[in-house]
Amino acid sequence: MAISWFCQWDAKDGAKPELDEHDHQGLVALIRGCPRLVEGHVMTPVHAHDPHYAAELHTSPALVLQLEFAEIADLEHALKPHGYLQALAHEDVLPSLAGAVASHHAMLTRRYPVAKPADESAAELLSYMVEYEGPAKDENAWHLFYVTGHPPLLAKFPGIRKIEIYTPATVISALPFAVRRSMQRNKTVWDNADAMNAAMASPVRAALRKDFHRFPQFEGAAAHYPFRTVSVRGERYRARD
Repeated sequence: MAISWFCQWDAKDGAKPELDEHDHQGLVALIRGCPRLVEGHVMTPVHAHDPHYAAELHTSPALVLQLEFAEIADLEHALKPHGYLQALAHEDVLPSLAGAVASHHAMLTRRYPVAKPADESAAELLSYMVEYEGPAKDENAWHLFYVTGHPPLLAKFPGIRKIEIYTPATVISALPFAVRRSMQRNKTVWDNADAMNAAMASPVRAALRKDFHRFPQFEGAAAHYPFRTVSVRGERYRARD
C-alpha cells in the first residue's frame, strides 16, 4: 500500500501568506527531483463552493504538499538527516511563506473507483481535501463505517475523477517540523472549480451530509479545503501499486 506524506503551511497571527509563482515553480521543480517519488501534488487555495462549509473554505492552509511513495522506507530515506526533503526547512526555499508554520504527517493511501478517472496528461486539477482531526470514541469502528459507506456515495458525484482516503502511519523523520495528529484525511478530485461547484449542487451532496450525521462519535474539527493542484510524476510512477 502506498504512503502519502502530507506537509502543510498554515498562517500565523492573522497573516495571510500566499505562495508566489516564483516559489511555486521552484517547489514543483524540487518535488520533481525527489528520489524514489511516485507522484507529487502541490496544492494551493482556490475558490470553490460547498454549501455546508461555505465560510470555512476561505481559511485554507497556504500550501499543502502530498508526496506519494511506494514504500515507507522510500519516504524515510528522503526525511533522514541530510535527506532530500530537508531542503523544505531552509528559509530561502519558500520566502513568500515566511512566518507560516509547517507541519507534516505520513498516511496510508486507499484508492476507490470512479466512473471516469482523471486524464493522466492533466497537469492541473482541483482537489477537495478533508481532514478529520479526531479522536473518535472507537477509531476502528469509525474508519469501518466511513470506508464502507462514504466512498460509494462519493463515487456518485457527477464529474468526480479520484477518491482517496488516508489513515495514519508512523514515519521516522529528522525534518524539524511538528507532526500533525489527524485521524483521517480524504481527497476528491475534479477537473476544475466549476466541476466541483456543480457536484456540490447535486443531490449527492445532501446524501453525504446525511451520512455524516450517522458517523460514530468523534471529536475535533472536520476541515474542508479546495485546492488548485499541480501534479508531477516521480521516477517510480510506472511501478506504483
